[in-house]
Amino acid sequence: MAAPWLRDAWLRLVTAFESNRLAHAYYLKHYPDKGSNSFIEQFTKYLLCQSKGKSACNQCKSCLLYAAGNHPDTWTLDGTEASRIGVDEVRDLQKNIVNKANQGGFKVAVILQAEKMTEQASNALLKVLEEPPADTCWLISTKEPEQLLPTLRSRMQWLSIPYPEAEQTDEQTAQAAELFDALYKLTPLPELKDKAVAAEWLNTSERLVSDMLAQLNRLPAERFYFPGVRERYERLTQCSWLTASHLSQWVSECRQLRQTYQGSPGVNLPLLLTLIWSRWSHFLLGEE
Repeated sequence: MAAPWLRDAWLRLVTAFESNRLAHAYYLKHYPDKGSNSFIEQFTKYLLCQSKGKSACNQCKSCLLYAAGNHPDTWTLDGTEASRIGVDEVRDLQKNIVNKANQGGFKVAVILQAEKMTEQASNALLKVLEEPPADTCWLISTKEPEQLLPTLRSRMQWLSIPYPEAEQTDEQTAQAAELFDALYKLTPLPELKDKAVAAEWLNTSERLVSDMLAQLNRLPAERFYFPGVRERYERLTQCSWLTASHLSQWVSECRQLRQTYQGSPGVNLPLLLTLIWSRWSHFLLGEE
């Protein structure tokens, strides 16, 4: 996955598939400008691929059929341009999904902007999700997850993706710039006065490190949380010892720290976050 905020969700799905724990249906936030449609397309191709690794091979018959737009084992209902998705459309999709796969592998059904389904359409979908056919996966996006029927949501797994905000505020960009400079000891580390402030800086930390990873991978500007800080990232090229693996681990550290704090609010979040920053700083400066 090119966008860093999609990478973790992608790895979770691939791991679930490889360990035979893939759910029969997933739903996620509909955010095409930040890659939700591309994510669904790539995972659909991955499931259909006859020679997959960590991604689709792009060379087998299934991949070529998908690239040509005429793979017989995937179907899409796109509510983007429609005012609603009706029951007849869902029932037509159902008729296809219960049949045996033409290519002998997975069948994939996609619904985009599922909040546009009528109540009848939602109930028709619920019926098939209650008794899902084998080797079938539903990938569903919605702008308003809470508008889906609770019973429908209960039959699917929520795929949490930390999309960047539509626009970072000047204050958030300034925070990111301050933290980046502090990691290189050009400025002091921010003073964390309480847990609420630390939680805000933890979010900034994860997004900043994701940006650093994007810079290392030479991704385009739209893939950055803080494009206004991007010119500072050129300093990363001076750290020949810094790899994408290091930065991916730092992103994971941020997420693990957040989970720890949310599970045990009594932990000293300001102290733990400061210790992480200090360790990162020493590493960037080649001091460890």
